[in-house]
Amino acid sequence: MTPDDYRRAFDDERRRQYPIVDDFEATRLAAIDRYRLETAARILACPVKANPPNWQHGRVIYAAVRQYLVDGVSGSGPVSCVDIGTAKGFSALCLRWALDDAGVDGHILSVDVLEPTARVKRNTVVECDGFKTLAETLADWPEARRITFKAMTGIQALSASQDRIHIAFVDGKHTYAAVKDETALLAKRQQPGDLAIFDDTQIDGVGRAVQDAEAWWTFTYLQPLESRRYAVGIRRG
Repeated sequence: MTPDDYRRAFDDERRRQYPIVDDFEATRLAAIDRYRLETAARILACPVKANPPNWQHGRVIYAAVRQYLVDGVSGSGPVSCVDIGTAKGFSALCLRWALDDAGVDGHILSVDVLEPTARVKRNTVVECDGFKTLAETLADWPEARRITFKAMTGIQALSASQDRIHIAFVDGKHTYAAVKDETALLAKRQQPGDLAIFDDTQIDGVGRAVQDAEAWWTFTYLQPLESRRYAVGIRRG
């Protein structure tokens, strides 16, 4: 891939309009700044592959988390967030921004099967002159240093303790079995009103597992594209 390939993919995508996501933001109390979003997306959420890139999940995460924090469900003390499926750190960074902009103390654990310290292909424009570690990829965002990145699966992360997880973004292994196990583990670590956002629920296995999880969460489904659907869940009482 060349820098021009990434530039074309970015320019094409940023021209698209997403009224469904616009409406979702409008019903919440905050929307992410577009320049901030796109500056990050150009490096962290704009791979060149068969399907066009898409970074609308960043808007969904930010708006949903800001609303959650305003609602005051988390109680006192730091807010605990888990991001399953780090990729290049875009979703974790959006979580970090939502907490920081709200002036809320919190920690974020982001996990992926890729080792964050490895120099491996991550499909980003910054690796056109050589593969980068995750920290090198995120070098333009010092706030990312306050995110904990680990090489582990979502199931491993959710099994690591019994502590409460206030907010989760789930975008890891896209199979029914994996997401089914993740929802069961996550449900045990959330309290009524807590937030869980699932990406790629248009994929059959993911969608079925999330549908099964409606016993635990009340979901709002957003489908800005035929090839992309999100589920924003509020933990039931």
